[in-house]
Amino acid sequence: MSNVIRPYFCRFLVLLWVVLLGAPTAAQEVTVYVFWQEGCPYCSKAITAITEMAETDPELVVERIELGASTEDNTLFQTVIDTLRVERPAVPLVVVGSRYQLGYAAGRSENGYLRMIEACRSERCPDIVAKLRLGEKTSGKVQMDATPENDAETVALPFIGETSLSNLSLPVLTLVLAAIDGFNPCAMWVLALLIGMLLGVEDSRRMWTLGLVFLVATALMYFAVLSAWLNVVLWIGAVAWLRLAIGVLALAAGLYYLREYWTNPEGICKVTSLDRKRSVTASFRRVVQEPSLLIASLSIGLLAVSVNLIELVCSAGVPAVYTQVLAMHELPSLAHYGYLLVYISVFLLDDILIFVIAMVTLRSVAATGRFSRISHLIGGVVLLVLGAVMVLRPDLLG
Repeated sequence: MSNVIRPYFCRFLVLLWVVLLGAPTAAQEVTVYVFWQEGCPYCSKAITAITEMAETDPELVVERIELGASTEDNTLFQTVIDTLRVERPAVPLVVVGSRYQLGYAAGRSENGYLRMIEACRSERCPDIVAKLRLGEKTSGKVQMDATPENDAETVALPFIGETSLSNLSLPVLTLVLAAIDGFNPCAMWVLALLIGMLLGVEDSRRMWTLGLVFLVATALMYFAVLSAWLNVVLWIGAVAWLRLAIGVLALAAGLYYLREYWTNPEGICKVTSLDRKRSVTASFRRVVQEPSLLIASLSIGLLAVSVNLIELVCSAGVPAVYTQVLAMHELPSLAHYGYLLVYISVFLLDDILIFVIAMVTLRSVAATGRFSRISHLIGGVVLLVLGAVMVLRPDLLG
């Protein structure tokens, strides 16, 4: 082959080699969706890690979707977790194609993100979030990437230390908070006053009727208050300022309960003044002495509502904290009200037991001091934990 032809022939071979094997192709563009919530420190860490990856990978697109920012984003989050069949939704939730990863753990999470991105590029995975946002139906296999051991699901509390929060249970919280709320001394002294007066009534039917009317009226009033507050929270939506405000209230209430445990061992109600106690006593006496059972029943029902509304101050925000926790769980309306009924039932359980025992034995039962003090201790710890969760890790309650 002549020297003139040889260079052209070599160039032809190189060109043919490139055509046959294919030229290097640019990396496929991949979108990483990060569902996050304000106040979640691990969301910030996940976003920072993914953003740093995008700085070195021009074909990596990062889209942050904040929960609570809009109804559309909240609905999209719910649709995504339903489609991906996420059993325990939490934030941060990172979605790449049809794969997802929950939580954040330094080092392990970054490796998981890289695995999902590379798998998506090698398999040409569908963008499930984009399709769901457009209202398209999705099909195919969804996969959960190996979730890192979530050492983040703990919170450090003063004097308590590291407390595990991964197994917070709404039913258990309902029972505990309702019991704590039920043993507040301000509500107990009113019941004790009523029982003391009813024990002097000779007609047992009248005695039982007035007592039961008082308890039923109290239950209806409390259910109305809890329902109203729950609906206000649900109407406002999952806004960060409300969650933070209730979280701070829970922390303040927890500190108040612990203070009462140390400074008020007798469990005396400090909210109601002596003059008001005298006024309530006089009102109960007039109702009990009313000749007409119908008028007496209506009067004691109204008295129960008015007295217990004022004594709500003694609950130190427990109902507000509970309804916020309940609202953070996306449940059907029927389930929300079912939990409220359970709360009311437990709240009144101690009152019912004390009343029934007193009516059967014809002896007043005093349970204010010791039980109120114990409830202050337990309530203080529980409220501190709930307050810390609402402020630091609200995703654990939703």
